[in-house]
Amino acid sequence: MGTKEETLSMARQPWITIRGKEGVVYREHPVRKNGRRPDRYIAIRYRSGQGKRTLEALGWASEGWTAEKAVALLRELKENIRLGRRPQSLREKRAMAEAARLEEERAAGLARLRRITFGELAELYRAWAKEHRVSHSTIDQALDLHILPVLGHRAAADITPADVEALRQNVAAKRPLSGRNKHNPDATLAPQTVLHILKTVREVYNFALETPSPHDASLMLFSGANPAVLKRRGRGVRIPRSDARRLRILNDAEIAALLSYRSRRSACEELHDMILLSLDCGPRAGELVHLLRESCDPESGAIRIYKGSRANPGTKGGASRLVFAGQLFPEALVMLRRRLAAPGRGPYLFPGPDGRARDVNGLSRAMRRIMEKLGFNDGVDDPRNLVVWHTLRHTFATRMLEAGVDIYTLKELLGHASVTTTEIYLHLCDRAKREQAQARIALARQAGTLSF
Repeated sequence: MGTKEETLSMARQPWITIRGKEGVVYREHPVRKNGRRPDRYIAIRYRSGQGKRTLEALGWASEGWTAEKAVALLRELKENIRLGRRPQSLREKRAMAEAARLEEERAAGLARLRRITFGELAELYRAWAKEHRVSHSTIDQALDLHILPVLGHRAAADITPADVEALRQNVAAKRPLSGRNKHNPDATLAPQTVLHILKTVREVYNFALETPSPHDASLMLFSGANPAVLKRRGRGVRIPRSDARRLRILNDAEIAALLSYRSRRSACEELHDMILLSLDCGPRAGELVHLLRESCDPESGAIRIYKGSRANPGTKGGASRLVFAGQLFPEALVMLRRRLAAPGRGPYLFPGPDGRARDVNGLSRAMRRIMEKLGFNDGVDDPRNLVVWHTLRHTFATRMLEAGVDIYTLKELLGHASVTTTEIYLHLCDRAKREQAQARIALARQAGTLSF
């Protein structure tokens, strides 16, 4: 408009009607020119549908407004008022034009999202998972090795449950690239691995259904039905059926042999202490190698296991929890105090040779070597019956139940998200021992002498 003085000067000027163009008026700028003439600010006057006198400003002649354009607009508005159509004012016309523009942009955004590929959605999900999921490395593996080569180039909106079912069949026929069956020419991927891959597809769609488009926050990255909904029966993607649960637990003689085992390796004592703590407290292997010295209390034997922290990425499910050394094996508390009293090579309770966290896969390799020496797995055909590192956690759980611990307390000690997961150990423990322990606890409660 110009300076404040110029604006005030303009406001004081009367509106001038253009000769021969009734209803079209203007004011002249006191200084600014449009060609050789002063720049004109053009407006229109008319009666609204309610009979109210209305004046609406159009704009400057230097911006392209002319008397002819003003006459055409005024004629359109008057005709709409006479016939009861819309728009009936310049404000309404501009609002309708803006709404049409936004709708056109929305339609273009929807069309763009309908063309978005599954691969593009997967990369956005991958970036999110890296920040929010402890298991992001397994998500990367599932996407890169199995999912994106098949679905990555497809439009996400075009993928159907039949396509996901075809992916399941394709993946289920693949040979494992790692693990105990990698050298078996007849082996295929485990049903649980196939299920994890299908769940990753489902999660990509769920993420897209809940994530706004970067171009329009009112639109989600994907709309429609998730084609990767898994079902146990009926139509849709069939859930791979499997029972990969390891039911092997160690008996007293096996525990004694394992804790007595010594090798010539320099890390033998370290390995013994990790086995002892696993039998006594039941941490997962990933949790064990990331236990911090600062999270252990030598006085009470309390050990804090934190869920999903950078210091302890091995924790899954449930929540951060507290366990106590010495509950099943008193020597575990002695061991813990000894380790904490000695100078540490880093922040971890069981540090690697360089002071950093150990490779969790190293525990599995170490247990495999020990089993070859002790012969616990000799003659075992079913892989579910093999003694592996996770067998120590199973043994802890069954021993705690046999000692009379209730299932809900055990759930917290194991860090399970649901007690349903913990209930498997009810079928593994010695029921006679459990009933005897529970009877002793009941008697102690009646006598008021319960100390456990």
